[in-house]
Amino acid sequence: MESLLIYIISFAFCGAVVAFYLRKLKQESLKVAAKIEEAKVEGVHEPVSLYPKIDTMTCIKSGACVEACPEKDILGIMNGAGVLIKASNCVGHGACFHACPVEAISLVIGTEKRGVELPHVSENYESNVPGIYIAGELGGMGLIKNSVEQGYLAVESMIEAGFNKEAPEDVLDLIIVGAGPAGISASLMAKKHGLKF
Repeated sequence: MESLLIYIISFAFCGAVVAFYLRKLKQESLKVAAKIEEAKVEGVHEPVSLYPKIDTMTCIKSGACVEACPEKDILGIMNGAGVLIKASNCVGHGACFHACPVEAISLVIGTEKRGVELPHVSENYESNVPGIYIAGELGGMGLIKNSVEQGYLAVESMIEAGFNKEAPEDVLDLIIVGAGPAGISASLMAKKHGLKF
């Protein structure tokens, strides 16, 4: 009898915890749904350029992307899935992409009908092709401040990775394509370290 009472109390407690959790999720989903409706009224729900695209089949609904976004209210969790709220307010930090533990977010330009996929770039700006570093607009981070920072950080990462010291004299250490903010910044960093480019 005593063990039955313990089981009943344990199940009641677990049931109460689960019910409380599900109620909280429902309330959060309703808040996100209200924000989406507000964004539609304001005309900021549809993306105009760069925005995060969420693969709901891969997403584990951790909310890391929502927390990582410095702009707030670009992403939200509704009914246990990541959703866009104010897509046109996305400025392309890419923090959500890097925060996602399962890489369920990809950054695309334009709407889904005319989207362009961006290359995957690691924390040190190396693309998924070893030895190719991407900084600036091509990597999806179009802000000038970000581009300048990425340009010199990409060169620093290349320097840390090392160069072929036995390369012939006429072989360049690196090639910088483009003379935008990232290209100029990368050039200055390469010049500072005495690299041939």
